[in-house]
Amino acid sequence: GKYIAPVIKRDFRMNQNETSDPQAVLAEVFEFSAADIAANSRGNLSAAQKARMTRKHHADARAARSIFVIIFGLGLLGFSAEMIRIGNMGVRSVLTYFLVMAFFGFIAWGFILHNRHQLSCTLREGNAQPVKGEIQLITKRSERAQVRYFCVGSHRFRIDGYLHFVLLQNSGVAGREAIVYVSAPWYSVLSVVLQT
Repeated sequence: GKYIAPVIKRDFRMNQNETSDPQAVLAEVFEFSAADIAANSRGNLSAAQKARMTRKHHADARAARSIFVIIFGLGLLGFSAEMIRIGNMGVRSVLTYFLVMAFFGFIAWGFILHNRHQLSCTLREGNAQPVKGEIQLITKRSERAQVRYFCVGSHRFRIDGYLHFVLLQNSGVAGREAIVYVSAPWYSVLSVVLQT
């Protein structure tokens, strides 16, 4: 949500030369610079990449907490209305609701803590691992949604922004050989270098 608008602005600001340059499109989509590539090629994360990963983690954690609070609030309103309607608004019913929500809250918090641990290990170790292969752009369709992936070799990375996926499709990177630098254990694309 909150990061879409700036990305859209940058997409539309790219000039004709940039949109025709596949390497520039990759840098735009995955947010890396020549300095990032230089650090990654030595097996390290750059300071800018560490800062971006930290910001993304905090943004994802805030979004998860906000979603949980909204679901909890709406669920409590709906639950209370239904209990009042059937005349069963007792302490036991309310306690059951809170226990169920606490269970789901515990799962959500565990997920956040797991991601935080992975991020901490990545920032501490600062490893960038090269993955070589042919770039493929894949869309998986289901009854509920479409999920888009940027793939290199056997590695698959989800692309959440539709405009970013379209940029990649139009850039001609599909079928090109590339080296993708990947962080671990926080598994994400750091930078991409097309092979000539």
